[in-house]
Amino acid sequence: MIADEGWPWLTLVAIGGLFMGWYWAPIWATPAAVLYILLFLLFRDPDRSIPPMPLAVIAPVDGRVIDIAANVSGVLQGEWTRISIKTNHFGAYTVRSPIEGAILNVAEEAARTDLTKPPNGLWVRSEEEDDVVLLFPRGGRGREPKAFVRYGERVGQGQRFAYLRLAPCAEVYLPTSAVVRVYEGAYIRAGTSILADLVPK
Repeated sequence: MIADEGWPWLTLVAIGGLFMGWYWAPIWATPAAVLYILLFLLFRDPDRSIPPMPLAVIAPVDGRVIDIAANVSGVLQGEWTRISIKTNHFGAYTVRSPIEGAILNVAEEAARTDLTKPPNGLWVRSEEEDDVVLLFPRGGRGREPKAFVRYGERVGQGQRFAYLRLAPCAEVYLPTSAVVRVYEGAYIRAGTSILADLVPK
């Protein structure tokens, strides 16, 4: 399966390759064919089997856990458990919602903490009012992810709700009461791996 935002690029490259191969020689279509394969890998959106566990926090991206820190500050008030993930650039570039809930404005809330730059991320609040924040730290060569959801919109657990766009890492902020189920160095898959379990209130 290919992500919707990938079809215009794939179509453009395919048409360009066919034109070069027809107008000049088939060998001239080789660069376009290579680019087409790279774009196909970049925009592929494989189906994932979401675990049937309502209180589970699902991995939002493909990658490897590089750090787990307890009682850290975040963009929201209070202390949090932070799971840092180095994204896998050979994995799927789809970002999936860690939990089911409503999308809230993390940038507006973070402005109250006097941050110099608004955070790049998504804030999901469950019906039980558990907050999970997914941030993509700025810096590096990667571009900021593009979200497909609006504030106030509800998303399902593991639902595709953003496109990664080569972001190098992701941070998941959980309530300190959450039970972490991964370890540093663990490889995870978006929409399939379980990062933690939320504790019922």
